[in-house]
Amino acid sequence: MTVRIGKLVTEHGVAPEQILGLTFTRNAAEEMRQRLIPVLGNQAARVTLSTIHSFCHYLLRSEGRIFEILSGRDQLVFIRSIMKEQKVKNLSIGMVMQEISLAKNNLISVEEFRTLYDGDKTMLKVADVYERYDLEKEKKYLYDFDDLLVRAYRLLSENPSIREKYTERYLHLLIDEYQDTNPLQLEILKTLMDGSGNGSSFWVCGDDWQSIYGFISASVRNIINFEQMF
Repeated sequence: MTVRIGKLVTEHGVAPEQILGLTFTRNAAEEMRQRLIPVLGNQAARVTLSTIHSFCHYLLRSEGRIFEILSGRDQLVFIRSIMKEQKVKNLSIGMVMQEISLAKNNLISVEEFRTLYDGDKTMLKVADVYERYDLEKEKKYLYDFDDLLVRAYRLLSENPSIREKYTERYLHLLIDEYQDTNPLQLEILKTLMDGSGNGSSFWVCGDDWQSIYGFISASVRNIINFEQMF
């Protein structure tokens, strides 16, 4: 991925600002930038390299969205209070959080969640918490990490002028560890490539034998079916 970015700039005359490289960890993004410095010098700082969550955070802030991040212990306390209010006693907080996260990463709304689990009393309790959780977060301008992806996707998909601004800015999109992308992340990537014309590219790197994020709905089919999708 680093070699390709270097060649795009040095051999094909691509402006560094037109390149967006996404990976799964901050360490990986920083390592790629360090590897680019001997190749591009000061231009390396002009390439956008980040995690997909960090990029979505940047996008939302850039478009004027005001919010605070809800994570860690604060998120646990927040959900615990909602479960207490809803009188949900027989479910673990971890299980409820995981089911809500899975729903969001599969673009399943509260209404769709209820339809999907119609008749399942346990999961319908989760649906009640899911609904209240989102309502209370919205009142307090709070986003959890899944919300960063959901909100960024909505922003891009529902606002053609904003989507066009980013598809025109980033003509070359590169993704590391593509086998670990989930349905929501895939939709964000497809939206960023929407309308891209001649001279643009979408390049991914991954290994279908090393998919490790199934617990957040990562789909190895994204890399296996890459040629059919694009």
